[in-house]
Amino acid sequence: MWSYNILNYSIILVLLCLSLQLQANEIRVAAAANLRYVLPELASDFEKQTNTRLLISYAASGSLTTQILHGAPFDVFLSASPDYIKRLENAKLTQEKAVDFAQAQLVLFSSYDSPLTIEGGMVSLKVAIEQNKLNKIAIANPRHAPYGKAAQTELEKIGIWKKIQPYLLIAENASQAVQFSLISSVDAGIVPYGHIIQTPIATKGHFILLDETLQQQAVLLKGASVLAKQFMQYMQSQQAKSILLQYGFL
Repeated sequence: MWSYNILNYSIILVLLCLSLQLQANEIRVAAAANLRYVLPELASDFEKQTNTRLLISYAASGSLTTQILHGAPFDVFLSASPDYIKRLENAKLTQEKAVDFAQAQLVLFSSYDSPLTIEGGMVSLKVAIEQNKLNKIAIANPRHAPYGKAAQTELEKIGIWKKIQPYLLIAENASQAVQFSLISSVDAGIVPYGHIIQTPIATKGHFILLDETLQQQAVLLKGASVLAKQFMQYMQSQQAKSILLQYGFL
């Protein structure tokens, strides 16, 4: 009986050690939704080099910032805007300086099913409003999504931000804005370039590159492990830059 109990305790101890080891080889990453396509490849490359797994949660940068401010246990935050990282720095929830790892591009995208002609770029929206031919335009929520703020800036530049309000279809984040722009009742979307060049979407419409770019930043969060620091170094490597370029980032 005594030997049986020792065996059970030994098995439990081994399983516990294995569990702790697996957790030690994991990095919890909060990632902006616009990284949904490129980050899995970056993660795969990093994992091969370090035998460390990334546990990735995607959402709008503002939503992730709120989660972190309320104690969400992330090690690294990849934001589509430096503004949200500054909020975490002010709250003393980061360690070391944030790093710029890429710039994201913005496009006006229209599906082939849409009656809207976008060859004139953003001016096409202004003309459509004036001619009463605009239905819906998809953008991410400017309140917490950097792509939404960038879309608002583009619309303000041509003086139609207020006029276009009744036509806006507001998405939770950049990824959802892309999905909305493919709906037959939506004329166009102001969305990430890195999304619409992907195979599932590239064949479904056309786009015009816009002037606005979004600075992508990464930061270590308070309590992050040494492994998380390695991932930060990787995000600044030439290999990571090459992968980011392939997915439409600058």
